[in-house]
Amino acid sequence: MWPLDLISSFLSQFSLWQILFLLFVPIVIDLPRTLGKAILLLSHALYSRLRKQKFRLRSLPLISVIVPAHNEEDIIERNVRCLLESDYPRKEIIVVDDGSTDRTYQILRRYSRRGMIKLIRREKASGMKARAVNLGLRLARGEIILIVDADTLLEVRSISNMVKRFADGRVGAVAGNVRVRNQRNLLTRLQAYEYIMAMEMGRRYQALLGLLLIIPGAFGAVRREIMRRVGEYDIDTMTEDFDLTVKIHKLRRREKFAQDAVAWTVVPETLRGLIGQRTRWDLGQMQTLRKHKNIFFRSRFGLVGLLGAPDMVFADIILTFLRFGWLVYTLIVNPLWAFQIILLVLTFYFLLELVHVSVACLLSSRKEDLINMMLAPIVVFIYRPFLFIVRLRAYIKGLMGETVRW
Repeated sequence: MWPLDLISSFLSQFSLWQILFLLFVPIVIDLPRTLGKAILLLSHALYSRLRKQKFRLRSLPLISVIVPAHNEEDIIERNVRCLLESDYPRKEIIVVDDGSTDRTYQILRRYSRRGMIKLIRREKASGMKARAVNLGLRLARGEIILIVDADTLLEVRSISNMVKRFADGRVGAVAGNVRVRNQRNLLTRLQAYEYIMAMEMGRRYQALLGLLLIIPGAFGAVRREIMRRVGEYDIDTMTEDFDLTVKIHKLRRREKFAQDAVAWTVVPETLRGLIGQRTRWDLGQMQTLRKHKNIFFRSRFGLVGLLGAPDMVFADIILTFLRFGWLVYTLIVNPLWAFQIILLVLTFYFLLELVHVSVACLLSSRKEDLINMMLAPIVVFIYRPFLFIVRLRAYIKGLMGETVRW
């Protein structure tokens, strides 16, 4: 029997009120959020097209690009070359070799000897990206600090497009547009789809409302004076980029998203790697939210304290448990219709996803992103439910006090 036939058969067994009950959570919570976000972003895109924003820098600030690296011999040379080929003229490149045991240091030393980069070597690995970045900050002279992962490649105009946002003196940090480079199998292509949605919908929406809560550690820039005031990177959480972003918000400085500053990064290619990565992200999120619990519902921290942080807790953590509890209860009440109920719920979310992906592709300047719409059914019916289980498991671990190591 075809899915639509199954749904039709299922719907005929219940009244309208019963169906509304089964779809209560997605209708009441997810539908308004999806439609509201889509309308707001499309309206803003139309307004921006009619009134193009111009960025005027009085002078070109010196940019210190810090690249923490550990055993990156396969990619580090391409990373450095991309940075050297950037069209932004005033930059210094600082690479921190965090105790590599492969040929990373030997490759970098060739560029260091020619004066093309500054190279710092730690004989014994610190085991933490935050420590490597903090070491690089000791040599940094730039007005703006740009952090780039060793496995991330920048496009030629990415640094220039990011620096433009600092023309506004109120801006303390800028998030880059991170895309997936290693689209080698279905799993990495699904993550590429996810990144497009996160950047073209999530980051744009948050930045527009002044609620951007993560300047990505793979490609993000911060004013040096801000970095001094917040005390550089802390090492007490697994999500140092989220932690730093919250500290910047506490200084009441603006944070922007540069959609035209694109960097291509590497994502896990195996399920085990993906599970490990997302578990660290989710546990790190809980760590950072606990650490900065004084930000919640505080007007002195602006909209981030009143809306941003509370919404993150609600949308990511509370809704995860709410959706799980609601689904379990619904299946217990209607055990004979378990398959049809799950199919109905996922079909509803698929319709919402079509709205999301359509808006994202309209907003994206890269029309090749349109091909990712073909992955929407797999994302909704398989990939997202899988990540939902991973996130639920991570949150339960976090509530029980468990941690994981990098």
